[in-house]
Amino acid sequence: MNAEKPLPTHTILNDKVHVFMREGSPFWWVGFHFKGKYLRATTKQTNSDAADAIAEQWYFKKQNEIASDQIASPKHAFDKVAEDALTAYKGLVTRNIRSQKTLDGIDGIMRSRIMPYFKKMPVIDIDNTTWHKFKEDMVKEYPLIKRGTLHQYKNAIRVVLNQAYKLGYIKELPVFKDEYAARRIDSPRPWFNSAEYSKLHRAILAHAKKLQKRDALLYKHAMELYDYVIFATNTGMRVGEMKNLKVSDVKVVKEQLTSKEILMISNIKGKRGTGSCQSFYGAVAPFNRILERRAIKEPNKCDEKLFLIHHRTMLNKILVKADLKMSKTNPPSRRDSVSLRATYICFRLLNGVPIYEIANNCRTSVAVIQESYARHLSAQLLRNINRVGTQVEGWDY
Repeated sequence: MNAEKPLPTHTILNDKVHVFMREGSPFWWVGFHFKGKYLRATTKQTNSDAADAIAEQWYFKKQNEIASDQIASPKHAFDKVAEDALTAYKGLVTRNIRSQKTLDGIDGIMRSRIMPYFKKMPVIDIDNTTWHKFKEDMVKEYPLIKRGTLHQYKNAIRVVLNQAYKLGYIKELPVFKDEYAARRIDSPRPWFNSAEYSKLHRAILAHAKKLQKRDALLYKHAMELYDYVIFATNTGMRVGEMKNLKVSDVKVVKEQLTSKEILMISNIKGKRGTGSCQSFYGAVAPFNRILERRAIKEPNKCDEKLFLIHHRTMLNKILVKADLKMSKTNPPSRRDSVSLRATYICFRLLNGVPIYEIANNCRTSVAVIQESYARHLSAQLLRNINRVGTQVEGWDY
């Protein structure tokens, strides 16, 4: 059997640069060794002389990049920088700037799929093209992968690149551009209007009444769910934040302006690290009912969780039974525990509270409040649109 004919290859610039053909490619390639790595690129030329000219230009360009520290050394490989980035992120968690839950998520996907893929690739070589290649390979390997999961991967890669930028390994951060066949539906976060909110109250109490004689434990859970809903819609806290909340984190205080009682809530642990907020007036009653129901005499010393049960299953059953699971928007959206926070935000907007104050109290950005809530309530928020002098003219409401 005849041996395979070797692919053509030659050198230029006093043997410093290799010009060669690769199997499966019609073009000439160029490459040279640098600090234990082999840098190479296609010339996109099929003619040898033309390829030599491109190769020479490419080589000198790379030498300029090396001189200006734009070519990464082996210590700037993705897996090494990723470990540094995770260590730096742990520091942010320790300082309560970021949450442990977010770190756990980033660490999990980094080690399971991202680091095994990029391995020793220099961080300077990661750009929009690299991102799209990674995304295509993930879709091939996991055909049912969701767009949200890919977005998490992108954010994790950005954490590594931000660390590389901070350490001076790369001169600028690459921009990842995604194109999707269909745009995400532009709809507001699902919330409960006042009529729907009252209906939800009645539905929970009715459900609790049915359980009262049949199952004492489930009745207790239903009453806590009732307080959970009222507490959430009067504080705007996230589901995860309420899950972590301890009794001692909540204090009943008198509001200076009105002398009414409100709750001051501290040590809120969530996606933005640790924060605090103050409640609307309606949160005081459910808090007091929880203390009474569990016979908590010294709440400021009690480190028990404020809510003992994660009420997702019971709440979803009640939403379906009360015909509240789907919103009346077009297209309709599914409601769940997250809708309680959305209800707080929308109620505050409709009561004229400035967006900045809502964003600050909810530990989010003004942009999120504006885009996800206020823009969709704009017609209802324009109460003074037809004001003329001191007179208000327009439709009767």
